[in-house]
Amino acid sequence: MNYRRIQSISYFLIGLLALSAETHARGKKDKATEEEPQDAIEVLGHVPLTGASITRFLTTQHYSSYYLYVEHEGGKTVTLIDVTKASGPVVVADVAYPAGQQSSSLFAVAGTAALVTESQAGPAASSPAQTVHLMDLSDPQHPAVTREFRGVTAMTKDEQRGLIFVAASDGIWILHQSLAFDPEMLKQWLRQVSAP
Repeated sequence: MNYRRIQSISYFLIGLLALSAETHARGKKDKATEEEPQDAIEVLGHVPLTGASITRFLTTQHYSSYYLYVEHEGGKTVTLIDVTKASGPVVVADVAYPAGQQSSSLFAVAGTAALVTESQAGPAASSPAQTVHLMDLSDPQHPAVTREFRGVTAMTKDEQRGLIFVAASDGIWILHQSLAFDPEMLKQWLRQVSAP
């Protein structure tokens, strides 16, 4: 074969390979651009609204479960929703606040425990006093009031230490907000520590 002919074929093949490589690189750039993570806000789950409109949310965790407390307008009820699996939220219970209350409001939640305030007009007070109920919702079908504070005029939280300060008619109460230790997490930790 002629040397010039071999050289021409070689140049042709080299040009073809270069063109193919460039086209392949462009395709990769287009694919890389398409596959790069994009900012997004997406809908994961939905719970139909029933009853009074919602005025407030409080979130908490109990072991490895996550809960959303939903306060309804009028201060009569609260809905407890398990949002552990955000794409499949589950309404655990619609709970009425303790009987006889005018208007109630969630102040703090810790797992399945809730601190609920009740407004009541004081006879000569410049601001209304409240009754505060400590509720146990660990059995949502049978919620219980475990403690009651009357004549409450002020409350605040120390988030860092998990403390709640309540000024009641009989003095200042200091409450501690804590979550129970998850036994499953302890088991996982022990497995990791004892692993070779």
